[in-house]
Amino acid sequence: MRGVLHCVLAGILVSACAIPRAGGAPVAPVERAWSVPTLELYQEWWTRTEQCSGLKGDMSLVTFYAVDSPSGAISLGTEVAHGWWIREGNRIYLPANALGEEWLVRHEMLHALMQRGSHPAGMFVEACHLASGPVWRDSTLAEDPGNPHGR
Repeated sequence: MRGVLHCVLAGILVSACAIPRAGGAPVAPVERAWSVPTLELYQEWWTRTEQCSGLKGDMSLVTFYAVDSPSGAISLGTEVAHGWWIREGNRIYLPANALGEEWLVRHEMLHALMQRGSHPAGMFVEACHLASGPVWRDSTLAEDPGNPHGR
């Protein structure tokens, strides 16, 4: 029962983004993360994300963390993703080697602006083109090939 409750709470409080397809890839847990200073470039990206989404927020309320994960996969409990936004503490976790990857950073910023873990296509695909790498590279896509239902 306790494990089920933990999974339900984790699903409510956490947004797992762009789940890696590479089965068996080594993952780094968020417990091995360190806080990173907000890069000046992040303010520019935050502003762009506000503009495309029509949402406003205070980026100084978000804390960014790097995770040593050469494979790009980060684990949180039993879930694995390329990046995480966690509502509790308004935290964003990114692989250390992806801190400069605009689409991924802005994807997590969009979660922070929305204060939601879901991926509505209208926002992530159509308005901001931040649903995934393929959507970032091809802004004509009407849905995310890896997440067609926007979950």
